[in-house]
Amino acid sequence: MADAAGPPPRGKNLVKVAEVAYAMKKRALEERDEADANAEKKQKHLAAIAKEVICPITHELPIKPVTAEDGKIYEEKAIREWFLQKDGDPTSPSTGAVIGTRLLPAPQARNIIEELVKSGDIDDELATAWKQKLEDEKEVKETRAKTELGDGDAMYSLGVWYAQGQYGLSEDEAQARAWLERSAAARYPRGLAYLGECLLRGIGGPKDNVLGLVNATEAAHLGTELGAYLLGQVFCKGICGLSKDKARARFWLKKIIDGECEYKNLNDTDLAKAAGWLRELQEE
Repeated sequence: MADAAGPPPRGKNLVKVAEVAYAMKKRALEERDEADANAEKKQKHLAAIAKEVICPITHELPIKPVTAEDGKIYEEKAIREWFLQKDGDPTSPSTGAVIGTRLLPAPQARNIIEELVKSGDIDDELATAWKQKLEDEKEVKETRAKTELGDGDAMYSLGVWYAQGQYGLSEDEAQARAWLERSAAARYPRGLAYLGECLLRGIGGPKDNVLGLVNATEAAHLGTELGAYLLGQVFCKGICGLSKDKARARFWLKKIIDGECEYKNLNDTDLAKAAGWLRELQEE
């Protein structure tokens, strides 16, 4: 009787296993290289799309994209400010050619931008800046809604944002003063104080010392640092139609320095000025 066939030699099994392992590893490397190539291709494609919708002025993704007459996409606020700053015929920020100022909303560009940001495949810095502008837009919208309910604080906030060009709003002193007037009419202390400063300094409109002092005085009595600062300054210097009055100047400046004002709205520079004026008065 013939002997039963035994197992194949161990060496042949090892060779076969090695060949299979090599083939699997090679395939895995090929798939990885293919995936990397596809990812790189996708990244270049997205970068090309993003380049087309980046505002040539801000170099950021616009939150309110518009198309100008040169065919380019711009942030609405940026292109409007560009036109205002140019003397003579308006020109394209991209080509330098003379163009009209007509702007068309670009909702398709906004949709593309939203998809680019959601994908997470574009530059993090661009995406982060756009998300922040989106938050600013939401904040302004919610604040405007509060003003319709008579919220003096919200009116004051809009006034400050227009004065400083914050939260995506264009710097506009006239708009700032208009919102501060509404805030003051609602008897919001900070609004009264800031409007008083606008009137006394002629910010956003003509000077009006009488009305400015009325607002500043009311704001000071309601506990604002700015109101007290304005009164301290005019009595200390004898300006805005008032004579010097050391006693009244010391009274208001001391309230600031002693921290008695409820509404803190002075920066370090103005606090230092108030302290300096009070020091001078006390040395006289």
